[in-house]
Amino acid sequence: MGRQPRLVVAGAPHHVYLRANNRRLLFSSVADRMFWLACLRRALDATECQLHQLTLMSNHIHSIITPPDKRALSALIKRTCQRYAQIRNELRRGSGKLFEERFKAKVITDLAHLRATTLYNDANGFRAGIVADPLSHDWSTAPIHAGQAGGDAIRSLVTPSRWYVQLGNTPSERAAAYRREMGAYLQLGDDALVDEEIRRREDKDAEPATRIRRPDGTSARESAVEYVRVVRGEE
Repeated sequence: MGRQPRLVVAGAPHHVYLRANNRRLLFSSVADRMFWLACLRRALDATECQLHQLTLMSNHIHSIITPPDKRALSALIKRTCQRYAQIRNELRRGSGKLFEERFKAKVITDLAHLRATTLYNDANGFRAGIVADPLSHDWSTAPIHAGQAGGDAIRSLVTPSRWYVQLGNTPSERAAAYRREMGAYLQLGDDALVDEEIRRREDKDAEPATRIRRPDGTSARESAVEYVRVVRGEE
């Protein structure tokens, strides 16, 4: 039985999830990440897709992308990843596929869905225990959205989404509103609107992660400022 065609809606944002093939590392250094971003920049220019959100992890990538037509999204991913994989394999004398052949893309249907996906993606490094604060993750759009230093390598690639733009009338208003939204998300940890299949895939490819323990011993995703982190497996 043939695989189902991917649903792509021209002019709509999509949650795009890329993962390494067979749990390989996608990025081993800053140079790797910078080269992938250079490949992405060229592909964005060529396809006229808009990038609204991005998080680079070591073995997977989250993004929110709006394609101008149905073919542009696949063209963007192919142009970006094919060139990157070719050069990385040459430099490391590797062979075989670096990325999974088929990336995951989910149409984002409304502003609530766009909000949930943006916050989920931006907090990815925090949930994995890579950073102590999601707003300090340099390889994510979180510091950009929060109006803080960081994310400089990504900043020039990003076009603000409809959800982000409506957060305020000025950059400072939008940044302050985003910080409040992220705080609320971390307290509630509600991912119900985020694509379930993407969340399942990410769980399988999870990087070394931590949990957050409340003073009463229960666990949650709240800010590390309020709670103490505990490495999984210690309980």
